[in-house]
This record gives sequence, C-alpha cells and structure tokens, in this order.
Amino acid sequence: MLRTWQEQCLSKAKTSYRKQSQFLVLASPGAGKTMLAAHIAKELINNGNIDYVVCFSPSRIVSQSIEKTFEKTLKRKFNGRLGAIGASRTYHSLSNSAELINDLAATRVLVIFDEIHHCAGDGDSPANAWGLQLLSTIQHLATYTLSLTGTPWRTDTLPISFAKYSDPEGNIVCDYSYDLVDAIKDKVCRMPQITAVDIEKVTVKGLGKFGTYTSLKSLLSEAEVSYQTVIRHPEVIKHLLSLSVHRLNILRKSSPNAGGLIVASSYEHALQIQSILLDHFKKESTLVSCRHDESPELINRFRKDNSEWIISIAMISEGTDIPRLQVCCSLTDVTTELYFRQILGRIIRMTKDQSPVADMYMLAEPNLVEFAERLNKAIPGTYNYQKTEELLNSINTPVSKNSSNQGSCADSVLQSEIDLGEFMLSDSHELLKLTVLNELTMSSFKSKIISYYL
Repeated sequence: MLRTWQEQCLSKAKTSYRKQSQFLVLASPGAGKTMLAAHIAKELINNGNIDYVVCFSPSRIVSQSIEKTFEKTLKRKFNGRLGAIGASRTYHSLSNSAELINDLAATRVLVIFDEIHHCAGDGDSPANAWGLQLLSTIQHLATYTLSLTGTPWRTDTLPISFAKYSDPEGNIVCDYSYDLVDAIKDKVCRMPQITAVDIEKVTVKGLGKFGTYTSLKSLLSEAEVSYQTVIRHPEVIKHLLSLSVHRLNILRKSSPNAGGLIVASSYEHALQIQSILLDHFKKESTLVSCRHDESPELINRFRKDNSEWIISIAMISEGTDIPRLQVCCSLTDVTTELYFRQILGRIIRMTKDQSPVADMYMLAEPNLVEFAERLNKAIPGTYNYQKTEELLNSINTPVSKNSSNQGSCADSVLQSEIDLGEFMLSDSHELLKLTVLNELTMSSFKSKIISYYL
C-alpha cells in the first residue's frame, strides 16, 4: 500500500508523461522513493507504454536494494538477464553502456536515475568518469525518464540537459516535491536534533607563535591549523564519541536494536576512531570502506543484526537503507551542504519501535553551522546554547577522571597537550602531507544544540 504522497506523485507522473518524457521528483530520505519508482514503472508497463526498465544508482549496495524492490513490486525478474523486465546498474557502469544505447534506440524503455544530483558536476566532478555526454544521450533516447533525489541541490554545475529544471537563482524546480518538513508532519521521518560542538579554549604553540582561540571559527581563520587536524585530535574524537555513545546507550534501553553511524574522513582516520571507540568506550564497531570488497556484505549484516556502531568513510552517505540508525557522529572533513544533508538522511527514517528523534553530533565548523541553521529556518524550532561542563556532568564521561583536582569541569574534562609535529595523512586517492604547529591544547568544549520541532 502506497503512502499518500506516493499516490499523489504517481497520479501527477501519469498526467505529466502524457505531455513530456521526463519527470523529476524530490523526496526526503526515508520517504520511499524507490517504492514510488517501482509503482510508476508498473503503471507504464501495465498501460503498454514501455517494454523495459533500467535503473541507475550511485553504488552497488543501493543497486542491489533497487533490484529487490522492483522484483517484489513488478513480480518479474529485474536482473537484466533473459526474461527479465529490467535491470539495476550503477552510474559507473555507464562507461560500458554501448549495448544499452543500442537497446534504447530500438526499445521502449523507462530509465530511472536515482539520486540524479550525482550526475551534476564540472570538469573535476566524478560524474565525468561516468560520461556526462553518454548520460545525455541516454536521456534523449529513453522513451521516458524518471529522476529521483533526496537532497535539494543547485544547478551551478549541472549538465545542460537539465537546464529546464532550474530557476533563475540556480535552484532545481521539481515536478513533484515531498521535503523533510512534509515527511516529519506525516511521521514518515524523524525530527533531527543537531548538536554542534564548539571549542571554548584552544591554545596553539609553535613556530615562534603562541595563541589562544575561543572558538573553532577563530582557530580555523586565524591560526595555522587545518580542519583536518582538528577532527583527528584524539580529544576531539573522544568528546564527540562520548556524546554519541551516551545518546545511543539511552536509546537502546527502549530500542535494543538502535544503531549509530560514525562518518570518518579517511581510512586511517576511521581506524583511529575505531581504536578510540574500543579502547576508551569498550564499544565494538564495523568498519566499511571502498578498500574492502566485502563492505556491501558487512553493511547488509549490520542492517539485519543489533550491533551498535558502524564506521564509514563515504559508503553510507546516501541511498543506503539502514532504518535502525538513529545516532550519527560526523567527523568527516567534507563540509558541503549536499554531504551534510546526505549524512543526516541516514538517521531520519522512521520506524515503529524507535524514537521519533534523530541525533547528529558534529563540530561547529562554520559551514556546517550555517547549513544547520538554514535547515532550522525551513523547520522552525529552537537554537539552544549549552556549555559542555553541564552536558558532561550529566553524561559522567570517563575522560573527566582528574576533574576533582581542577578549578572547573569545563577547564579540566578535555584538557590535553599533544605534540602533533609533522605527520602524514592519506585517503583512498592520495597521500597528503600536513605540517602543523608543535602543540595544540584543547581546554574545553561548548555545544550549540539545534533542534527541529513543528
């Protein structure tokens, strides 16, 4: 049985396809875009409008999920083999799509582009590896196209074939929109509560300089310290993990299968986080990375079991359906609004036996705070300020062992003095060398809590 918004969108798509061949849908993560797409395909097949369906999506695990949903809805094989009604592929497979081009020219086909914003980009975009020219060719040869996205985005670098969907300001104009505001009202998605953790006092020494900064914003703009350095600081990791672990522990008292997602910036960073999570909080975790061929299987296993934590670099940023995720600890160095929305989308899918609130913890990096405040305008709520000393007293985190010997909890709980020196950082694409100041002392943190209530 379809949800009300899906029924409305299906009806509009049927009407629209009588006048045009393309249809673009924006629907909040967790709202049920794949089920909608399957029913639109079913409608076109039953009416004799198409003979075949091809779906493109960002990753193999999403592609597999789409295949299962379409097979269940259409009651036909959807594996692309002889006798199947369609196929589910990744965007990367577009580089080997000569056979598909021939089929499109000779067959009535519905082509579905899941998370279509993955196909937007300029000369440096990964989308070019999939072949933007080829993508445009497919769009024009297909009998019908259905484009889906769960994340609002702009057309600043979008291929020209989508120009008709943009307004003068560069925003996408969809044929049907069902955003997070709608989804929360309908109890389809959880209400987000975002905690932006700021640094109350940072002392930087080295290279003949000495400076004290009272916020992450001032540290990043005035000191010779990068954001990548901050998110790798052990005390920063411990603090964000302490908030996240505490929240998940509370949720699991009433929902034993509730899970948490930690987003890292690189494989080495993920290993560092995993080590701290185990050594400091005694929590086991699953680490998934594009480096490991078995990662899709690990994600599937985590989806079905009741283990607590999964750590990812980018594999669970979007499209991956793990409804039991309710807490996110964001330690990524990607600070774009698109990625921020994608990560948030992983924890907002509503389930019957879990809390209607999704909790996300992140550093108060200026861009991220701006995105959170912008979302708060769309979903009117509260913006609270709370010192970490109050928060940590309620959590009773183990890093405060020496607090009794200090003047205040805020000045002692997260005090550290670490010689960072010169070190090497690497990710899946390149080795990056960062020269940082000799000492970076984190004295205390403060939190901005951004809540969304209707």
